Amino acid sequence: MASGGLTSVELSLVERVGRGECLNLAADDEAVDEASMRSWGDSRTCRATVIRDILRGRLAADPDPHGLRLRGARITGRLDLENVTTDVNLELADCILEEGVLARDACLAFVALTGCQFEHPAEPPLDGARLTCSVLRLNGARVIGHNDTGAVNLFGAHITGPVGFEGADLRNDSGPALFADGLRVDQDMFMRGGFRATGSGDAGAVRLLGARIGGNLDCTRAKLRNKSGSALNAGSLQVGQDLNLTDGFTAAGGGKDVAVDLTGAQVRGAFRFDPKRLKHKVGPHQRLAVDGLTYPGLPKQILPQCWRVLLRDATPRYAAQPYQWLAAAFRALGDERQARETLMRQRDDQLARTDTRRRERLWGWITKVTLGYGYQPWRALLFLAAVVAVSCVLAVVLGSHGALAQTTKTATPGRPCTVVQQVSVGLDLNLPVGTSVARADCELTTDSDSVTAAWLTAVSWFLRLLAWMFAALFIAGFTSAVRKT
Repeated sequence: MASGGLTSVELSLVERVGRGECLNLAADDEAVDEASMRSWGDSRTCRATVIRDILRGRLAADPDPHGLRLRGARITGRLDLENVTTDVNLELADCILEEGVLARDACLAFVALTGCQFEHPAEPPLDGARLTCSVLRLNGARVIGHNDTGAVNLFGAHITGPVGFEGADLRNDSGPALFADGLRVDQDMFMRGGFRATGSGDAGAVRLLGARIGGNLDCTRAKLRNKSGSALNAGSLQVGQDLNLTDGFTAAGGGKDVAVDLTGAQVRGAFRFDPKRLKHKVGPHQRLAVDGLTYPGLPKQILPQCWRVLLRDATPRYAAQPYQWLAAAFRALGDERQARETLMRQRDDQLARTDTRRRERLWGWITKVTLGYGYQPWRALLFLAAVVAVSCVLAVVLGSHGALAQTTKTATPGRPCTVVQQVSVGLDLNLPVGTSVARADCELTTDSDSVTAAWLTAVSWFLRLLAWMFAALFIAGFTSAVRKT
């Protein structure tokens, strides 16, 4: 122990803080990993209370603007910064904090804890509830928790600059890996570059309920996992710029909650969604929740048809809003065809997954086949044309076998009708409107023994009913009377 109760390592740290230098206890080419950290002895040990006193100005009366910079140290005791207000920057790199950091209600400056390992047997290893600071950087950090409050707790924290979790590994066997309800980040938040979060329970592995990110929220290549709850629980999240869930992003959930919950989230920039893997332990319909999610334009890096498939097959229940939001985006781009396709897929989903009566399901099936739910009324015209064609064919076939004969208005009454006259009868018997000019020269035979005439008469009534039905459906579809959203 050196003078003043400080060890030689601690004295050296105080001196370096005054000169604005980094105290590096690790060799430049040293591989710092978990095993080596645990083997460090007194020559690489610093007490957490000493760091706290430096930040409070009690040991370094005139700290350099670079602040406290320490690498490759074993920090004993819990670094208690609760309610501490300081302008001294804190930079720890490749350090092990065996009892973690307590920074509740603290007001700090620049905080970088890169490559560090945090542990605690019962409390959150990094507890920053209601923390305020300019920058928070935990790139490459390893945080191991055993509590229901989170391995990293940033509940209600406010970071005026960026937040970085790039390459970090957060683990908690009893709760969330990252608990950040109500978090405010004025700039970007990065959870990318191999970021991993493994949590437990229905709170979620990464929990961002009601969080507000002023810039981008970048989760490219992030891997989130929770066997008993959501992997990403981000209901009512607000992102001021882009939300990126792409380029190898994976989320695996379990329990009764969906793997990725973006219910009511608002994205003001691009919404990029192209996960490498999105799965749920219970079933495929528990993979995604996006009811109330809003974003400008179309989802990026995912084809529209793939997004519609996810809305149908990956969500736990039918919701109209995601389809209607997508359709509105297509209309804003002038793509009416894709807008109609989206609304048709919405109606499919509604009929398949809501508790509708059998009569409504039947009507839905009829309007789907004949009108595309009212978005493709031309289908009814095709059916009408098919009915007329069948009518004409029957008139020609049965007319040639004695069902039709020329009338007294012709020069040869009673003789078989010509093909033109037979087609005219077929049109008149089944076309809902008008009569043809040749119709007056050909009529059903009055011979009571004519079986073909009886058949043609019976079938013509049925075909006429179909023709009127398809004509009525076309009008209903054309006027949007059958559309349901």
